[in-house]
Amino acid sequence: MRMKWQDVALAVALLFFGLVSTRFAARLQGAEALDVFAYLLIAVAAAGLLFRSVRPLWTFGITTAAIAGYLAMGYPFGPILMSGVAAVYAMAVYSTVELTAGCALLYALAVLPWWHDSVSSWITWSAGWILLPAAAGVLVKLRRRSAVDAREHAVVSERLRLAQEVHDVVGHGLSVIAMQAGVALYVLETDTAKARASLEAIRDTSKEALESLRSEVDTLRGSAPLRPSISLADIPALATRMREAGLEVSVEVDEVELPDNHQLAVYRIVQESLTNVLRHASPGVTASVRVYAVRGSLVVEVADTGTPDSYVEGHGITGMRARAEALGGTLEVDGSRGFKVTARIPLPA
Repeated sequence: MRMKWQDVALAVALLFFGLVSTRFAARLQGAEALDVFAYLLIAVAAAGLLFRSVRPLWTFGITTAAIAGYLAMGYPFGPILMSGVAAVYAMAVYSTVELTAGCALLYALAVLPWWHDSVSSWITWSAGWILLPAAAGVLVKLRRRSAVDAREHAVVSERLRLAQEVHDVVGHGLSVIAMQAGVALYVLETDTAKARASLEAIRDTSKEALESLRSEVDTLRGSAPLRPSISLADIPALATRMREAGLEVSVEVDEVELPDNHQLAVYRIVQESLTNVLRHASPGVTASVRVYAVRGSLVVEVADTGTPDSYVEGHGITGMRARAEALGGTLEVDGSRGFKVTARIPLPA
């Protein structure tokens, strides 16, 4: 059991306050001068706060026993009661609500036999010196728990985002590499120039995928270097790589001012859509990409000329929809005429 310096500081402050101020309280109440035993009980009540964050029940027990003994000996009400307030607060912050309620009631009953005023005055005192610190402690605990939950949610969200980025980067890279490798093998003996071009495309695609993957891993480790963000201007280069892999792609991208997170989301949606076409479409299928703004929304359309077919939404479509919804948008897929992905994302004000 290791005491915290904050607990030690609070105990020392209450000890000093109690030893110095109790003499003045005794004079105001016309009581006799305090003896050594009174000061010892004040010291014990303050010392109980040394364990408030590691053993709150110990703190409450020691402090309450010292205060009850102090009052039972007929010493005047005074600053020693501040140690009781701190003990109740510590119970509320570091223990359960049920145990705090029980201890607060026990503390009030421990003081009641030595209360010289009316019962209504005791109730008022209890509300101010017991219920208020207990309520404040519970609120502080709830606020801390809320902050922890928010941090944990942020960590989980960031990990899911990184997982989605890795899925998109690796999935796209491997699909292009597989297609280019197939082309290289097909023309290896008849068209060495084409085979060489395919191998160079494999080299470039794998290098880009590895750099993106390394960047995401560095982000996860918290050591990511600054690098240019992906933007809509990178979509034509993406289409070029797809053409080199054998998929004819037409691109129409309007110039729209967007934040970096919007541009990254649009790029990944286009990338995943084209990757799916490359994976699943038959030879000769072409694709088109359109990105334009209309009525306050950015529309992203990726369609292919494949034959209508049933489909099952996998991780790719789920990830694209999550990207769109994270920005307040929607994503729809349609397989009735080829395959079409349509995302609508509200433009930021």
